[in-house]
Amino acid sequence: MLGRLAAEAVKLETFSSAWPVIRFDEIDSTNEEARRRASGGDVGPNWLVTEQQTAGRGRLGRQWSSPKGNLYATALLPFPGSLQQAALTCFSAGLAVIDAARMLGIDGSTLKLKWPNDVLAGSAKVIGILIETGNLHGQIWMAAGIGVNVEVAPERSDRVTSCLTALPGGAGATPQKMLAALDVAFRARVFQLLTEGFGPTRDAWLAHAAFLGAKVELTPASGRIEGIMIGLAEDGALIVKLPDGSETHVRAGEISVLG
Repeated sequence: MLGRLAAEAVKLETFSSAWPVIRFDEIDSTNEEARRRASGGDVGPNWLVTEQQTAGRGRLGRQWSSPKGNLYATALLPFPGSLQQAALTCFSAGLAVIDAARMLGIDGSTLKLKWPNDVLAGSAKVIGILIETGNLHGQIWMAAGIGVNVEVAPERSDRVTSCLTALPGGAGATPQKMLAALDVAFRARVFQLLTEGFGPTRDAWLAHAAFLGAKVELTPASGRIEGIMIGLAEDGALIVKLPDGSETHVRAGEISVLG
């Protein structure tokens, strides 16, 4: 009983008030800075924010273009939950950025969540999320990197991009305003995951999901899969209905819509 109460106290202490912001003019990567700090014993909670990254990266080690005018932030925190829960915070973060956009007056219905960790406006990528974890003397720490195209849509040869100021209601968005809103929304969404379990987060994520009910193609390590995206499992896996009527759970890979 005392152990459970102590755990709840840690959650309240971590998520009840705004986190300090540590700012950089330029840095290689806010997630890399989070790793450096964690390895030195500083696990936050705080926000690491920069105007520009020289080696920004996304999932699978991909480069994240980081021109000035956008938000590049990593939430570094001691995570009072399991590694399994920490992995699910990518869904919490996706919801949080939609919540934050709404706080700025942006029409949240224009934003959709692409499994597992992108936020789209139509077919254009606006936000990318990268969750990384580690263990320091038995304490799990988490770094939630969130890159938001606020004022600039970087030109990419491999994908279409957009930015918040191009969306309905987004003309007044700035990186500073987005960070202030994101601090509130992210703390609330992660606290919900820790205290209520994944169910409410999963339901909310599915309400904003891109490609739900559509025919999709996935490319996990095991090979190519085609089917209908029908849901999200308790462990965050994508549930896909195959042409033969059976279902499969995909835990990693790229997704694209067909037709």
